[in-house]
Amino acid sequence: HEMVTFGKWCDWHESVRFEVLTSEASYCRSLDIVVEHFVKSKQLGSLLTTQDRNWLFSRLADVRAISHSFLSKHCQRFRMVYVPYLTNQSYQDATYQRLMNENQGFKRIVDKLERSPVCQRLPLRSFLVLPFQRITRIKLLVQNIVKRTTPATPEATQAIKALKLLEKLIQESNDSISQMKSIESLVSLSAKVDFECRTLPLISQSRRLVREGPVTELMDFSLKDKERSVYLHLFNDYLLVSLQKEGGRFTVIDHSPISDLRVENCRVKLHSLQKNLFRLHMSQKALLLRTDTQSDKLRWISALSPTPEIDFSTACQIGLR
Repeated sequence: HEMVTFGKWCDWHESVRFEVLTSEASYCRSLDIVVEHFVKSKQLGSLLTTQDRNWLFSRLADVRAISHSFLSKHCQRFRMVYVPYLTNQSYQDATYQRLMNENQGFKRIVDKLERSPVCQRLPLRSFLVLPFQRITRIKLLVQNIVKRTTPATPEATQAIKALKLLEKLIQESNDSISQMKSIESLVSLSAKVDFECRTLPLISQSRRLVREGPVTELMDFSLKDKERSVYLHLFNDYLLVSLQKEGGRFTVIDHSPISDLRVENCRVKLHSLQKNLFRLHMSQKALLLRTDTQSDKLRWISALSPTPEIDFSTACQIGLR
């Protein structure tokens, strides 16, 4: 019985090894097709700007070169090539779609190249996503090898090392994608913002948006306008308070480092019409704010509080007349 079980394990182990090797060979052949047939196409190249070419094909030729030597031999270079390619996916998708919709010459040449027998009826897009699919597939295969390999053996050590490298690569790619999206959103917001107060440079690699949305500011009751809508952009290091304008623009009226913020949760109604209130202390002043719902108020308090909230039931009555 033990010999039969051992025999089955050996068969399984060999089948997984065989799948890794054969699927890698198939993957490399597909990369050869996309590089030789599409990337190196002079007809296609003549229709692309340098930027479009970089966004569409990224480092696909490097991906092919490193894949031919596989993960274990050049793990550091593997990361250096794969992470930028995986990070570029959103640009790649957007560029491909734009070129197919707006550049008839590009669409015509791609259609022509896709009809070649070498593509086996597969579209360009299916070749472009190969590195994403390959990373996922290899991770699953290596996970299976780790589960089935006898612990504390050289094979187990190698399998665990390979798995950790793959997990690190995937994590680095996800982090890089998140950072790229954060910078894109900052660039977009920067173009829509005017500063009524001291200007704050918005674009920073370490800055990310935590929460945004409109709230109502309650003004001094002696003023003609007793309340106004303000828009909060909360980043991991700064808070912007703005007035929202037409066309999706914002006028920043105040900003403060997160470290200077202090929040007071108002648990009692000041009068019958007011609820869901909290006071936000900034560097130079304090704002009495109201949200539409209790849950929205609690989410803002949680997001704005670098330290546990201060709860003064009567604190928010200060300044209201």
